[in-house]
Amino acid sequence: MAVRQTIQVRGVFRHTLDDKNRVIVPQSLRPKSAQELIILQHPRAYLAVMTQAQFEELHNNLVQEFPEPDQHRDFGLVLNHMARRVPMDSQGRMSLSAEEIKHAGIDEEIIFTASGHRSQFEIWSPSRHAAAVQDKRESVGAMMQKLGI
Repeated sequence: MAVRQTIQVRGVFRHTLDDKNRVIVPQSLRPKSAQELIILQHPRAYLAVMTQAQFEELHNNLVQEFPEPDQHRDFGLVLNHMARRVPMDSQGRMSLSAEEIKHAGIDEEIIFTASGHRSQFEIWSPSRHAAAVQDKRESVGAMMQKLGI
């Protein structure tokens, strides 16, 4: 039996970095209780931001999917290189490192978007986000058509 998920439409938000490379996380994307988040430099050139619980779930899923000890070590090596803990202050701001900004191709403007259940939200450069949406538009359109939408 398939597990049902509750999907929330939270939208896409545009924000800018301040002079200290901080950005205010939109209220609707903030976790309810976590004051610390994990930023993961995703191989597809965006930033996946998650709570500790989501990070642990990701790790546990990988251990189940790839049971060989060498795979665990390789993944742990790369994951620890790509991930960083970052506090969120009382105003909902978090800082991005120069490496994270470069990885995601961010200049000044940022796109926040909700993601699947594996992360809290994603951070994109506007141009990379637009290209990713355009790239998936046709396949999603076919799925919608199949569903009668």
